[in-house]
Amino acid sequence: MQPNCLTSLLGIQGFGVVGVEWAIRKKRSVIIVHLQRRKEGYICGECRQVAPGYDHSWQEAQHLTLWQHVSFLRFERYRVDCSKCSIRTEALDFVTIRGPQVTRHLSTLVSELCKVMTNKAVGILQALHRHTVKDIDKHAMEKVQTERPLDGLTVLGADEIGVGKGQTYWTMLSAPEGPRGPELLYIVNGRKERSLKKFWKWFGKERAKLITHAVMDMWEPFRNSFLKHCLGIKIIYDKFHVIQHLLKALNDVRKAELSKALGRFKKTLSGKKFVLLARRARVRGKAREALNDILAASPKLLKAHLLKESFGRLWDYSYKGCALRFWAAWKAELKWSRLKPYHEFVRLVEDHLDGILAYCDKKVSLGYVERTNLTAKNVIRRAFGYRDKDYMKLKIIQACTPWMAQFRPWAAAHSSVP
Repeated sequence: MQPNCLTSLLGIQGFGVVGVEWAIRKKRSVIIVHLQRRKEGYICGECRQVAPGYDHSWQEAQHLTLWQHVSFLRFERYRVDCSKCSIRTEALDFVTIRGPQVTRHLSTLVSELCKVMTNKAVGILQALHRHTVKDIDKHAMEKVQTERPLDGLTVLGADEIGVGKGQTYWTMLSAPEGPRGPELLYIVNGRKERSLKKFWKWFGKERAKLITHAVMDMWEPFRNSFLKHCLGIKIIYDKFHVIQHLLKALNDVRKAELSKALGRFKKTLSGKKFVLLARRARVRGKAREALNDILAASPKLLKAHLLKESFGRLWDYSYKGCALRFWAAWKAELKWSRLKPYHEFVRLVEDHLDGILAYCDKKVSLGYVERTNLTAKNVIRRAFGYRDKDYMKLKIIQACTPWMAQFRPWAAAHSSVP
């Protein structure tokens, strides 16, 4: 292949290919492409101003693979005598000043591959150490996180995730809806009110004034933090967390019935927790037969199960008056029952009814806030844990944000051919 053709394919402005050398390094075939400078003048890597050259040295930077060969670009790099910054390394468009000695094209490809592959697999494919791959990926995600647009957001969501052993929690702040679709914005350590101060500082006071609604569970520190920083905001309690309390009440009723059951009835109830808690429409086959046997054997469980099935209709209404009438009718079904856990659940809902009914005015996508928790756990499980907690947060943010997680390996890895 002619040097002029390689120069065009590389697309590096101001440099041309003058020679190609083949060698073996670390038992792998390597192509070394020698570049020669074709432009005059040098740019300071600190202030980006033109400055005279001071001295130079030869450098190598790993580039995209050439067929099955690992390729390196060998070029002269100058230090400049900048009147403002003193002696600095010159800035070149195709390679960074600090960090791993790889070209921007390769680092872009590596960061894209890390979205769908493990760091170890990417390192084997591109002949890089896994720590180098991690540094490249982390730097790319930090850049995206720093430059990400935050305009047009009016709804925020908050949810916690358990990390590691013990009572260790992170709070995930998200935007369930916005001009770029649902996205995870930030992760902070802890779930107390003071823990969220770091997020509000990053998000900005002016943007916080534009937030009209917030989706969260019934955790008081979350509510207090949002009411303090977003004036006039309306709190919407997550449907799935409310129903989770109802399922706990149903399970308490099951355990109470199981504790006093005898003989065949006890055998019918044993080991049927998840059959009873599941939505009836999703129970099939032998599980449906077992559910029917439970409900036929226990009038209490039958009533508790029917109330659990109907409670989800509370989020179907668009008018608060209709929702309140439904809630009054649902409570009336419990008037003469002896379902103590359900009466405790009613008191819980009554204390947070304003946040539940707020969904009538704003039909926010409640599923995304809960889905981020599951996605985060999947990211941690696939990686078998992270030693760098900041890197783990960035990987979770990337996986939970569709426009960031989109896999585009060649979108920016190659320069356009002139």
